Order: sequence, then C-alpha cells, then structure tokens
Amino acid sequence: MIRTVVLGQPYWGARISAALHAPDAGLTSAFVGQGGWAGLLLSRAAAPTLLLRAGFRVGGTTPRARAFDAYWSLLRRRFPKARGGHYWLGTDVLNTTEEAAAGTLRRALVAGSRGDLHLADAPWLVEELAALGLGIEAQTVHVPQPYPVPAPVEALPERFSVLTYVPADRFEFYGGPAVLGAARRLPEVMFSVVGKALKNRESVPPNVRFLGWIGDMSGSYRDSSVVLRVPRHDGFGATVIEGLLNARHVIYTHDVPGCRSVWPVTEDALVTEIEASYARHAEGQLAPNEEGRAYAIREFSEAALLDRLRGAVRGFADGR
Repeated sequence: MIRTVVLGQPYWGARISAALHAPDAGLTSAFVGQGGWAGLLLSRAAAPTLLLRAGFRVGGTTPRARAFDAYWSLLRRRFPKARGGHYWLGTDVLNTTEEAAAGTLRRALVAGSRGDLHLADAPWLVEELAALGLGIEAQTVHVPQPYPVPAPVEALPERFSVLTYVPADRFEFYGGPAVLGAARRLPEVMFSVVGKALKNRESVPPNVRFLGWIGDMSGSYRDSSVVLRVPRHDGFGATVIEGLLNARHVIYTHDVPGCRSVWPVTEDALVTEIEASYARHAEGQLAPNEEGRAYAIREFSEAALLDRLRGAVRGFADGR
C-alpha cells in the first residue's frame, strides 16, 4: 500500500489528497492541515510512503516559507524512509521565479529537492521550473476535479458576448484595465465579468456587467460566445477548461489547443482577438468550438486526470 500525506494549501491539498485516496488501487492518502502538523511529528501511525507539499514552495524567503521549510526538514527526519513530493500550482512558481530573478531564492534548498517528485498543474509551469537551472524536472499533472460536460452542446447566443473573470481584489493581475479598455472600444459587445463590481463605477463602460460570485457557471457559459482569461500568471485556469467543454471560443494567455493565445495582454491585443470572433459572428459564421471541446473532453475527464495523478505517484514510489 502506498501511503501519502499531503500538506499545504487547504483547498487544493484536500482535493489532491481525496484524488489519491483509492484503497482498492493500493493507494491511501490523508490531508493534514496546520492544526495537525505537530501531531504528525508525534504520530505512531504507519510511516507514509510519500510526503507531498501542495502549493507550499521550497526555498522561499518569507517568514511563512522559512517556517514551513524548517518544519519540512523535521518531518523528513521523523520519517526518513518517506520520499518527498512537491505539487506546483501556479502562484508558488511565480514567487519562486521572481525570487530567483531578484537573487533572494534559497537556491540550495530548491536544488536539494531534485530527487523528489515534482508535479505541476500546467505545462508552462514545468517550463518555468526547468528555466530556474536547478535541475527541477516536473511533470504536468492537472489537479483532478469533476468538470461538468454539457450534452448536447448549446448553440452560441444570438447576441455576441464575452465572459471573463476579474476579481476586484486582483484587478490589475487579471488584466482588468485591458479588459475595460477593450470594452470601451467595442460598445456593441457585452462583457460579463465574474467578480464583484468595482467601487469606482464611473470608470466602467455601460456594456460591462459584474456578476459577482457564481456557484453554478453553466448559464454564464451558455450565454457567452467567447471566454476570456488573461491573468499575469496562471495554473491551468478552470474557466478555460470549462469554456472549452461548453464549446465556447477561448482567449487565453497560453498556447492551448482550441484556444486563441494573446501575450502580452494589452488593450489592442484583446480588441484584435475579440473583433476577429465578432466579425465571424456578424457574418453568421461563428459556430460552437467543437475542436476545443473534443480536446478538453479527452484531456480533462475526471477519470483521465485521476489516472495521471495516481500513475505519477505510483511510478515514483516504485522507483520508475
């Protein structure tokens, strides 16, 4: 039996642990939150096969990062036969690369993790880790989750509409200024924004509406022609995957099959990409994105994601 203990970001750590708990397949897993860290050190339970940190990067210089690295060192000494693993989710990679560029990253600690298991939520995160030059060879394993697959595919709406995600507390990071700028220049296009309305409403064009937090996004995808996701840095955005599964056209900051890529994110670039789809819509030529949907169904079914994650852990534990 391969026993995994997952520590790190509560939401993602718990989800990863649940995906790895499959006793019938020879795998068990438990997520241990911060309240249980001391107890884990004192535990008399069977030693884990793999200690996996989710989203808690190695070698950071913040007090929190240093504290967790110190705890991790104690944990590895407590369970000397357990192997170490790192699940890179997005912001942890961004912070690591920024510290490396600033010369503050504790590079020896990062390099010392080369023999551990390294998983990354998206292929571009794998590339960013490799670019550190510290020998981190990660493999792409998107965090398993059940993405709803609508059937049949809904027709595109009669009114051309763009759906995007811009949280008010990270407005700049998620490309908010470029999105609003594009909306001003495309008054005939409705922009629906998942996120709270901005406090300064005078700066918002009349063709932009803020939807707030939405638990069930199915109606929003149905009412959109294009899904737009343009953050400064990202794991594999769920709205991209869900947009493709709904056969919507997607504009993203990364090269993904079935998507149109835009980088860097500027107002001009967004206008160009959105106008291209709008022109096809006006001519009656914009059909559902069946190519993108087929790719997403193939790559992001829950069964495929579970097999990928469990296979990576099992192969690492077996020394493959």
